[in-house]
Amino acid sequence: MDNLIADFHIHSRFSHDSLMSPEQIVKRAKITGLSAIAVTDHNTIRGAFQAQKVAKGCHIQVIVGSEIKTTGGDIIGLLLNEEISSTEWVDVIQDIRSQGGWVVLPHPYRGHENPEQIAKYTDFVEVWNSRCAVEENKRALDLALSTGKKGIYGSDAHCPSEIGLVRIQVDPTSFEVQQVLSSSSTSSLNIHKSQVISLVRYRKFGTLIRAGAGFLWKKVD
Repeated sequence: MDNLIADFHIHSRFSHDSLMSPEQIVKRAKITGLSAIAVTDHNTIRGAFQAQKVAKGCHIQVIVGSEIKTTGGDIIGLLLNEEISSTEWVDVIQDIRSQGGWVVLPHPYRGHENPEQIAKYTDFVEVWNSRCAVEENKRALDLALSTGKKGIYGSDAHCPSEIGLVRIQVDPTSFEVQQVLSSSSTSSLNIHKSQVISLVRYRKFGTLIRAGAGFLWKKVD
């Protein structure tokens, strides 16, 4: 079985901060030369299941995943077949394993209280996230090396242009990285876009107005 060219962290419109349809994701993945994508929506696998249906006949393997918000920070489950309802990070890891899935610690130095502790119980540490600062990714790589965990790469795409920022060649059964083909950072504009989408969906218009005013004030200043 040939190695996969993969991006292991993508969000569809089933996440609160993305508007991408599963159809858009699959189409963009094909254009960028990916043969496997993990759709990892926040707290649901619905987007991944839809992407799987779309991808039939497209020669794109869709890995069903979810980025679950836990008491210790976000944890990604890959190869899932059921929703995860737990929120305690220990329970979430156990639930992922009970489905035969892989456990990933994403962006360990963004939004986690004790990444060093959580990393001990995972299968992978995300050592490159296109939405993280270079220094955060460097620390993530150091964490993977110090804990003996396999590294994994993800664009954390919320916009079509972000898909393919990460392209890694991996073993199809173990997901072990064989070669890094690309690992680029996204633009601050894309990050702001997803923040605006999230604020609108949650109807936090006051926060949105204040953020916009602050942005304009900086421009004028």
